[in-house]
Amino acid sequence: MNQKHRPYIVLFMLSLLFLAGCGKPTGNQPTGNVVVEKEKPVVKIGASLSLTGGSAFMGEGMRNAMELAIHNLGPTKYKYELVFEDDAMNPKMAADASQKLITIDHVDAILSLSSGTGNVVSQFTQPNKVIHFGVASDPTVAEGEYNFIHWTPPEEETRALISELERRNLHNVAFISFNQQGEKAIMNDFSHRVEGTEISVVSTKIFNNGEKDFKTYLLQIEEERPDVIVVLAFSPEIEIIMKQIKELDIDTPVTSIEAVEFSEQPELFEGVWYIQAADPTDTFLADYVSTYGKQPAPGTANAYDEVNMIVAGFERAGKNPLKKPSTAEVVAELHKIKDFPGALGPLTVPESGIVLSHAVVRMVKDGKFVTIKP
Repeated sequence: MNQKHRPYIVLFMLSLLFLAGCGKPTGNQPTGNVVVEKEKPVVKIGASLSLTGGSAFMGEGMRNAMELAIHNLGPTKYKYELVFEDDAMNPKMAADASQKLITIDHVDAILSLSSGTGNVVSQFTQPNKVIHFGVASDPTVAEGEYNFIHWTPPEEETRALISELERRNLHNVAFISFNQQGEKAIMNDFSHRVEGTEISVVSTKIFNNGEKDFKTYLLQIEEERPDVIVVLAFSPEIEIIMKQIKELDIDTPVTSIEAVEFSEQPELFEGVWYIQAADPTDTFLADYVSTYGKQPAPGTANAYDEVNMIVAGFERAGKNPLKKPSTAEVVAELHKIKDFPGALGPLTVPESGIVLSHAVVRMVKDGKFVTIKP
């Protein structure tokens, strides 16, 4: 090659490389409204769940659903990460988990499971302006602008229970219940709704966490001759109660709101009808079962929806893909949600912050939870 032409060829090649670099986005360059993944602002969604103990299968179901929701996201302005803490459905552990998630992990939102722990989490999220979605029956969990509930509310569940009791001609009702805010909310609403009807509460027995002998309660209930016993409990107490009912040869029918599916021993409830929160859609069920090889637990579909609503809130509130919106701006968007396509069907967030959904009547048949009245 002619030596005098070599400098010009080198300069020409360098020019091509420079032009090529200008035409291709690098890790530091936004392209329109899409930001390269490693530079996207991160939205952290935490969760305080029962990942150990008798209700671990519900916490695991919620964790699975949250991960599935993130996996199924399409293109987004922001990057979404999950942080999990185990509270074993214990209020003190939930307080510790909330503190860690907020002060160390700096999460933007927290999901919780149960009214007991949800009421604890909400006391941390509200003053710190962290969005909180609880799977809970107690409406106080949703108090404060940053707190929400996504679970079929007590008034929907008690309305369904009363309707089914009337249909079955069961008028004298006895309750045996765990001492917890969500269960109290259900019983209070039930008592209010049956005023002036043929249905009456003939006995109410309240037990505390850790109790194992329920025979005295059950025998006292039987003395009142109820037509039906409504059991409100979590695992392991729900299983113990059912076993002791059989040991005492009590033949009074048993029903429940929610509690049947809080157990992993459906054989104890064979033939029992009960009230359950809203059914997941067939689409969500198929996706979840194909991914995890098992049916979702109570709260699973709710957690899937909660993650998707939080993501929708951030995406709609965010005007700048290089800066995530404030949680106050996201809360404003959450309250605009109407007919959102959820795993539990179309969802609407009213001013109360309690997402609307409807209860169903189910029965345990051949060890499976079957909806008999949508």
